[in-house]
Amino acid sequence: MKLIRPAAITDAMLTSSTAPETDHAVWAAGTAYVTGNRVILTSTHRRYEALAASTGISPSSDPTKWLDIGPTNRWAMFDARVGTATTRTGSVSVVLVPGGIDAVTLIDTDAESATVTVTAASVVVYSQTLSFNVGGIPIDDWFVWFFEPIGLKSSLLFLDVPVYDAGVVTVTLARDNPAASVSCGTLIVGRQMTLGDTEHGADIGILDYSRKETDQFGVTSVVERAWAKRMTARVVMATEQIDDIYRTLAQLRATPVLWIGSEGFESLSVYGFYKEFSIDLAYPTVSYCSLTIEGLT
Repeated sequence: MKLIRPAAITDAMLTSSTAPETDHAVWAAGTAYVTGNRVILTSTHRRYEALAASTGISPSSDPTKWLDIGPTNRWAMFDARVGTATTRTGSVSVVLVPGGIDAVTLIDTDAESATVTVTAASVVVYSQTLSFNVGGIPIDDWFVWFFEPIGLKSSLLFLDVPVYDAGVVTVTLARDNPAASVSCGTLIVGRQMTLGDTEHGADIGILDYSRKETDQFGVTSVVERAWAKRMTARVVMATEQIDDIYRTLAQLRATPVLWIGSEGFESLSVYGFYKEFSIDLAYPTVSYCSLTIEGLT
């Protein structure tokens, strides 16, 4: 079991991006807005909709006049939510200076490939390209070959990134078809920490927030809503690491992190919070940590 503590991306860290930030017009203090007008605020990188007529009232200062409707397209991949996504036709490329990080992860992504490059002092010290076109059902007959869709991952892990405090990280998502759209729900850069080895028997599933109601005549109506991953696992760890792991988990109680139960299974990677954890100091050399993790929507 590993966890990745994300670095909060600031304006200074994001040096460039090919994703546009032109969702709506930029808010202007001298413009008279009416109900329903939509604007973006470059200081917060978020979109707002007018709830009432106003002039000179900043969208970030008065929630009675403006409704926050989410991040701008460029910053959606950095807003610590899985349900929002940065999109662009053909490819998306971002350049970051995040400080000393050793991991890059992509979550809820729709693309063919991802390339991560790290440059230090104008020298490329790391470059790796991974494909999303893996997985799916085994191809064991002609029908599957011709008619079943290609298995696609929605997440990728780059866990061998070298640490450079002044390193420049470039992440590029691409499509084979330049006319197709690329989207990325969450881009995480951060530092890894290994808790121990995940035992067999981890329990995984989803939390579905959709509503399903049946009326008195037996008619069922469904309102589709967001869903989130969940995982329950037990980790074998060295007893001498208990204090360090305990302190770290306590500090992360209100911080979304990426939990990686196993690098070989995409379903065992959950971006979210732990609901609870307990440590069993079992033996002088080996102990156990049980975690219940709920993903973000």
